[in-house]
Amino acid sequence: MNLTDFDKKILFELDKDGRVSFSEIARVLGSTPQVVKYHVEQLQEKGIIKHFWAFIDYDKADYSFFWAYWLKFAGLSKEKEAEMYADFNSNKFIPIIMRSDGYADVMIAIIAKDIFHHNEILQDIFSKYGAFIAQNDIFIGLGFVKFPRTYLVGKKNEFQKFAVSGGTTEKIKLSETDRKIISLLLEDGRMEFTKIAKILGVSVGLVHKHFNKLEKNGVITKIACTLGYQKAGLLFYRVLFKIVQFDQKRIDDLYEFCCLHPNIINYVKGMGN
Repeated sequence: MNLTDFDKKILFELDKDGRVSFSEIARVLGSTPQVVKYHVEQLQEKGIIKHFWAFIDYDKADYSFFWAYWLKFAGLSKEKEAEMYADFNSNKFIPIIMRSDGYADVMIAIIAKDIFHHNEILQDIFSKYGAFIAQNDIFIGLGFVKFPRTYLVGKKNEFQKFAVSGGTTEKIKLSETDRKIISLLLEDGRMEFTKIAKILGVSVGLVHKHFNKLEKNGVITKIACTLGYQKAGLLFYRVLFKIVQFDQKRIDDLYEFCCLHPNIINYVKGMGN
């Protein structure tokens, strides 16, 4: 699909705030809510917009272990591969599964409450599929920074404008209602509060109160959207590299470069290869 400038501007507004109303987008773009709604529905129907979801600071939600593993397979049949990915997808403690070419065949992220919980999940994976894993590398994430997709509108990022997940030590005490709201917003970040209230059997006002508290405390740092890059004619790469001559100035220079660059949307510090 060829994206028009108007489509790109809509996507940029939704990327900044996945729950922004059609009326607010229309005001910013000088259009009408009806036109914006039509374009968003077309973008969703054609797979340009795949998903809206709540970007969570997992440390604050008391899931302090968010580690990734790069796996290279050998001797994996199509049937076993399908079984393995179905298993990964059904595991609520594996929130990211990224298939790749080259150095590794897949990157999976494991989220856990403590090192023992993490090890239990990892041991289960290796007990089932260890015979097919020829090589694996660990990557320990030290915080995930998400920049706005300024490449859509051809401008640089506003420095320090981002959403963060992880890398904090503060814990927020979450109620069962908080966790249920987060879970629903991970399924659909634009789910209406009236629908959330109906599912949970509570008042709309209570949902508003909990959502505002989760935002204020930095548990939900933004409502993000996932794009169908191929459908939009875009290429998406994850680049991993090791810093040499390591010092704080080089780290700061790299971060500032990434923050300002219009085509860089994620920045993850970590330990590993």
